[in-house]
Amino acid sequence: MTTLRADRCIPADAGVVWALLKDFQHIDAFNPNLSRSSHIGGTPLEGVGAERRCELKDGRNWIEERVIDWRPGESYTVEIYAGTMPIRDVRTTLSVAREGARSCAVMEISYTPKFGLLGQLIDHLLLRRKMTILMLKVLEGLEQKSVRSCPV
Repeated sequence: MTTLRADRCIPADAGVVWALLKDFQHIDAFNPNLSRSSHIGGTPLEGVGAERRCELKDGRNWIEERVIDWRPGESYTVEIYAGTMPIRDVRTTLSVAREGARSCAVMEISYTPKFGLLGQLIDHLLLRRKMTILMLKVLEGLEQKSVRSCPV
């Protein structure tokens, strides 16, 4: 299993950052890797059990995620239960913590590459770097949206 972590200090109150994170079905508002995200009907809008479908900007890939842990004002963890990505057993946590007038956002992902030994090789040569770049873009987008959302 591979675990990757990225963090970013954001010059915005943690409450502002959490407001964006908890709007679960609209992660595309700050995630530049997505062309669209939407709520999956019949599930809660937020909290444990909430589900969303995310269409990636490449136009080919998609994932469906379900919240498996929800800590109001702090974090949530999702599992990917369907999709076209070359990984399985995926868990992603997004969290925010107050640091004075700023906040620190953290994204952590754990996954197992598909395709056995070939998948492990691809993970080491390409996937880890690509996933880290994707995570950094999510946190950068979260910062930009948080700063724009702050009252002046």
